[in-house]
Amino acid sequence: MNVIAKKIITTSILSSVLILMSACGNDDTKNDTTPTPNTTPTPNNTSGELDTMVIDNCSQYVPLGKTETLVNRNNNVDYIFRCQLEVQGDLIIASDVKIEFATDTGIRVTGSLKAKGTPSKPIILTSIDKTAGAWKGIFINNNDVKNELDYLLIDYAGGGAFNSNGDKGAVIVYAGASLKMSNSIIKHSKTYGINASYGGSDLILQNNTISSSAAPMYLNPEYATTIKGGQYTGNTLDAIVLQGGNVPNEATWRDLGVPYHVMDKVNVIAGGGKLTINPNVTIEFATDTRINVNEGASGSKPSFIAVGTETKPITFTGINKVKGAWRGIYFDSPSPLNEIAFANIDYASNPTQIGAVFTWYGTVLNVHDVTFNHIGRDAIHIKRFPTSLITVSTANNTFNDVVGTNSITTN
Repeated sequence: MNVIAKKIITTSILSSVLILMSACGNDDTKNDTTPTPNTTPTPNNTSGELDTMVIDNCSQYVPLGKTETLVNRNNNVDYIFRCQLEVQGDLIIASDVKIEFATDTGIRVTGSLKAKGTPSKPIILTSIDKTAGAWKGIFINNNDVKNELDYLLIDYAGGGAFNSNGDKGAVIVYAGASLKMSNSIIKHSKTYGINASYGGSDLILQNNTISSSAAPMYLNPEYATTIKGGQYTGNTLDAIVLQGGNVPNEATWRDLGVPYHVMDKVNVIAGGGKLTINPNVTIEFATDTRINVNEGASGSKPSFIAVGTETKPITFTGINKVKGAWRGIYFDSPSPLNEIAFANIDYASNPTQIGAVFTWYGTVLNVHDVTFNHIGRDAIHIKRFPTSLITVSTANNTFNDVVGTNSITTN
């Protein structure tokens, strides 16, 4: 193991070792008191526990082509890393391991990381200094399918950036990387619990809990579909934050107990884009943002399905609760799957988009049982050529505080 490890050995144990050496040696070595280098971990007591291993040189701790396994050494802290751990090979962390990191250190993975605890013996990654953001966290920058985190507690991370882009979070997934994270807890992140703002990654997030952090997640919108289950309350901002971007494949945004915050335009694009919003989901939009369902020049036509229930309607609203705070939902798609039903659409339609729901020529859409509240311009605006048939159907919709009389406009 290429480490500089400092081991704490008590005076009594050292004396016992020296006596044993003296008793077992021959006449030529009885008086030789020079200690022999010890490459095998030595128990620090009769129970077989090992001393805490302190690592000061991390640059070649897990070099390319090497597999390193961190095991449980004792009933307290097993390892202390006082440097940034560079994982170029394969790093395995066994269950029931506790690791502490010095200030502004972390784990950068360009090889693979498999850290699998159990419900009764989770892995704990924390900081020496128990303050939010004391250490950076984990940075995944490899598409190795072995990257897996299961039954971990990641505490006090999210403080520093690993790259010049300034990405921060307790767990950061870079562009094109791969990670499956499940049954894990993130607490006290100074920034996000999970940051995956780049596209093209293979990301699975299941049954995780994020609390006492700035916000649970900051994601590219294509990754929102990978979130299943979990708890995301008790943070400074209880919301799944989505940056602008594309939804290129089939995606479902599930009810996670907190709203989604859309910070820029989300495009459901041709060639496979299909976005389904489940009942009881709330989506809050930043100023002048929208969902754009756009058929594009080629490929299969995208679709948007947002169907709630009478008892669990879907809510589309603005982060700022003022008329025209966000644009609305824009359709330029002939997909027969397009539907909005049993939903509330609030605070939409501004001078940039004349309609909380705006449909371009040839769009196919069914809007029914939707309540429009505090709309800045039209609630529904249908665009068509004079010779075209209207392919937008509306029924049982309610309009409250819509500017002027423009509940539904066709031109």
